[in-house]
Amino acid sequence: MSSSTALMIPTSMRAAHVSRFGEARDVFEVVDNAPTPSPGQGEVLVRQRATSVNPIDCRRRGGYGKKLMELRGMAELPLILGNDVSGDIVAVGAGVSDRLLPGDAVFGAKRPSKQGTYAEYCVVRAEDVVHKPAALSYAQAAALPYAFLSAWTGLREAGLQATTAAGKRVFLQGGTGGTGVVTIQVCKALGAYVATTAGPAGLELCHDLGADEVFNYRTQDFAQHLTGFDFAVCLADQGDEKKMLSILRDGPGSGYATLVHPLMSLVDEKGLVRGGAEAALTLQSRRLEQRLRRRNYGWTLFKPDRSALELLARLAGQGEVRAVIDQTYPLSDMAGAHEYVERGRSKGKVIVELG
Repeated sequence: MSSSTALMIPTSMRAAHVSRFGEARDVFEVVDNAPTPSPGQGEVLVRQRATSVNPIDCRRRGGYGKKLMELRGMAELPLILGNDVSGDIVAVGAGVSDRLLPGDAVFGAKRPSKQGTYAEYCVVRAEDVVHKPAALSYAQAAALPYAFLSAWTGLREAGLQATTAAGKRVFLQGGTGGTGVVTIQVCKALGAYVATTAGPAGLELCHDLGADEVFNYRTQDFAQHLTGFDFAVCLADQGDEKKMLSILRDGPGSGYATLVHPLMSLVDEKGLVRGGAEAALTLQSRRLEQRLRRRNYGWTLFKPDRSALELLARLAGQGEVRAVIDQTYPLSDMAGAHEYVERGRSKGKVIVELG
């Protein structure tokens, strides 16, 4: 970075970190002296204006996935959680093209690391952020990327492609969560027919977002009403897997994927070798069952995808995708933000503003 830019960047920053795993009120600490990171090759430094709390953040704070994260060097304490990036570039590392410059407003999703986005500054790969649409505030932009890219990974695993989505029938389980609210809109913008589930308080929201059919999961069994769907993605409760599979058509170009699966839990419980082997055998068995019906089947995790992020930015800029924000918290009350998400009642995203 240039010396003039460096003078504008403090050596320390405010951040909410955890020094041990546990309950939110017990482990979160907001500090003013966390070291400000510097961008390396192919990276940019972003002055964060907002981020969001995703359910995976809450689980990681409690120790979920610790063994896999240790293997990847991402569990060292103190740990700064968070993945959603929304702010302004203040410095760029070597090798970053001139399409991203200091002063540019960007949004995106940081890959899992021990230095996440619950801080005033974060380093992120240049390929993992794009220009923030002017139509979105920083808070609105922070509500979209990680949730959407997680769901998009599942949709791609199931077999959906953006270029051929028009006319496809897509079932999304859990329409009012942070992942569901953005994915419903993207699928509708691409021309798909969308069915989803929600609690009584979320039915109207899902319809407003464009869903063609919305089922009250407390009183209705979607499997009794739906058939011949091309894709189903589990966003909330893997206990409905058999029902979701039952609504799919047989044949190539159809499939199921879930963001809720036992991979990391098995590794945490039984270790990398035994737990990993059990997960692999379970996944292989289920894939074989579906292959006999010429369907795709997958367990998925968040995966960076620049083309998908660009699609999201374009649709948001055109007004076809809007952010749904349930609550906003300051960085100083990160514990409160986590506790609210863990209640499981939010409609849309919980945002953390960083000024």
